Amino acid sequence: MNDSDIEIVRGIPAGARLDVARIYWEAFGRKLAPSLGGRARGVAYLETQLHSDRFLCATRSGRVIGVLGFCDGGRKAVGLSVRGLAREYSAISAPWRAALMLILSRTPREGELLLDGLSIAPEERGHGIGSRLLGEAIALSAYRGLKGVRLSVVDSNPRARSLYERLGFTATETVSIGILERVYGFRRATDMVYRIPLRAAE
Repeated sequence: MNDSDIEIVRGIPAGARLDVARIYWEAFGRKLAPSLGGRARGVAYLETQLHSDRFLCATRSGRVIGVLGFCDGGRKAVGLSVRGLAREYSAISAPWRAALMLILSRTPREGELLLDGLSIAPEERGHGIGSRLLGEAIALSAYRGLKGVRLSVVDSNPRARSLYERLGFTATETVSIGILERVYGFRRATDMVYRIPLRAAE
């Protein structure tokens, strides 16, 4: 397998929305299932809610193999609305489904790019794709004159945290979700920030 043919592109390539939804679910299905149900239904909903211009995608021979979502202008990579949930599920269940998803939501901070989910296709892991996607996000932030890149990592994913630390992200704050651990499958989430050097951000 030749890693030199991997390309990082801005946005979701034409015809790849379902692939992106599936890859996203692979990484975050455990956390999203309480709101969105099983894999088939959850992927179907995600496919309708992806904001293409809020994604960086890694492709190999035109096939999406990794995705990194981000929040831009107050708009996140994956949309969330009670109306959308009511269309896919029901008007009765939509409010509580939205509430469960909002618990996982984070608020962007001025001067920072908030990342909204890094996921690599299982068969493509270990080839440095996550590092390349994160590097592209850092480069995008520097180009825009931002001061940093922020993400969140849960305690059930130590490999991801190790990757972020190797790339220069540092932990800033850890919060506990208490009794909701049984619902989402993790106990604590840690904010990590990559500080862009001043000269790069100017």
